[in-house]
Amino acid sequence: MAEPVDEAAEAGDQPVYDRWSRPQALSNRGYLLVAVIPFLIAAAGFGVVALVSSGGDSLSGTSVHLPVSGYAPSGQDGETTPIEGTLRVDADHCVYLTPSQRGGNEPDQVWPVWPAGYHGIRDGNRVTIYDADDHAVAVDGDVVQMSGGYVPVSTFATEPCLPEEGQVAVVQSDVTVVQ
Repeated sequence: MAEPVDEAAEAGDQPVYDRWSRPQALSNRGYLLVAVIPFLIAAAGFGVVALVSSGGDSLSGTSVHLPVSGYAPSGQDGETTPIEGTLRVDADHCVYLTPSQRGGNEPDQVWPVWPAGYHGIRDGNRVTIYDADDHAVAVDGDVVQMSGGYVPVSTFATEPCLPEEGQVAVVQSDVTVVQ
């Protein structure tokens, strides 16, 4: 039995394909969906992240950099030097204390290094200090009392919002508002 012969192949002619007139892989609507769906998924993802990361009302606002130490108040014994003053915020949103009672050689500003986990949130012009459990412990303008010790600022050279020289107050207790 003889096989059919392709007359175009015998003549040396190749079939002609027009690359511009091929049918589309997707319809116009398909191409639109392929372009729009990733953006919709990304927008939904960002919405979920924003919702989850917004937290409760107590944590809304802008984060304030607080210098912190590795000290955890509930698990370690600390020094007992009293640290007391009015909580203040400077123009750079750094938190410091103005001592309630100033002696002859006491500085005008005391720069506290807070226990591990403490953080600050600025909402408008108010700064609130939170402990490691996200409980508000003080607001700027409060007179606070705590205990700890004083060390050279160079001990915390990598921490934000500390003076270039002098000593800093390392807080080694819970913070109590007295006024």
